[in-house]
Order: sequence, then C-alpha cells, then structure tokens
Amino acid sequence: MTYTPAPLLRVAHARGDRSAADIARSLGVPYLAAYRWTTGRATPGPAGLAAIERVYGLTSADLIQDAA
Repeated sequence: MTYTPAPLLRVAHARGDRSAADIARSLGVPYLAAYRWTTGRATPGPAGLAAIERVYGLTSADLIQDAA
C-alpha cells in the first residue's frame, strides 16, 4: 500500500488551504505532521486520517492505494 498526498493537496487547495501551515490549522495538528503528510514523507496515522476525513471528506481509501 502506498500513501499519496495528491488527493489531500487537491482538496485542501480547493478549500483555500495553500500551505502546510494552513492545512495544519484546519486539521488541528502540528505543522510538522501536516508538512510530512503533504510532502509524502510520512503517512497519517489513525488520528490524522480521522482529521483529514472530518475536515476534507477524504477517506483512507482516497489516500492509500494498493501497489500494483
């Protein structure tokens, strides 16, 4: 399974959250976590995935794809 930040970035940008700092504020997470998620350096854990779904409406299936 592979995490891709593209859906998160697409939806966040559409909502006006242009930077990792904007995304962190919207999600209520530390800046470093949002930075790592938006650059693909880390995969959100359960709490992060829940925040992303609550704020942006993206599910884990939208963010984590099967490696084919």
